[in-house]
Amino acid sequence: MKIRAVVFDFGGVVIRTPFEMVAGLERRLGLVPGTIGLTGPFDPQADPLWQRFQSGEFTEVGYWHRQADRYADLIDAGEDRLRSFMDALFDAPRREVIRPETWRLCAVLRSKGLRVAALTNDLGRFHDPAWIERMQVLDKFDPLVDLSHSGVLKPDPRGYKILLDQLDLPADRVLFVDDQPVNIAGAERVGLRTVYFDVPYPSGSVERVLKTAEALIGEGLGAGHSSP
Repeated sequence: MKIRAVVFDFGGVVIRTPFEMVAGLERRLGLVPGTIGLTGPFDPQADPLWQRFQSGEFTEVGYWHRQADRYADLIDAGEDRLRSFMDALFDAPRREVIRPETWRLCAVLRSKGLRVAALTNDLGRFHDPAWIERMQVLDKFDPLVDLSHSGVLKPDPRGYKILLDQLDLPADRVLFVDDQPVNIAGAERVGLRTVYFDVPYPSGSVERVLKTAEALIGEGLGAGHSSP
């Protein structure tokens, strides 16, 4: 059965990961490169907290809470340390935040008649409304489903069902793209087609999405061009 929609995770797939924003934050704070030891999937061995998250000891949000606590004094965090940390990391121009490879891919998929949607656990939790508006992304997805305040998060099957209800599509008509294996596994349990997005290798990940979408709609997809 051909797919009708491609759904992207937001953080890491549509926008760059916090790990990729560390160098910019260090420059803005006048810090020696490497002061903020945040490497995640780019160097798992150097990030013990990432290893503990990947082993299932705590959730992804739990990982970010722990990192925000580590660097609270460095960024002069407010009462909400997690939001303060994300604000500091992503205080950058839109062109430095949006992942251009994914942005171009979205344009290609739309040109072929596919709906392009997003499903995120943390957009409203990590970023304030003014930042979200500045990124100019909300009206680019049909729909953008933010589970931040829904009471459920990926990989809970209820999160994917919220998405499917809003898409008004059965699971096997949807291709889901995420950078966390646990969320890919959760999507597969509810019947979604999936592609894992390996954030250290975005170009290769985009190519896998293209090839999978091509196979599932039965026609060739060009590379296309659209600026973020």
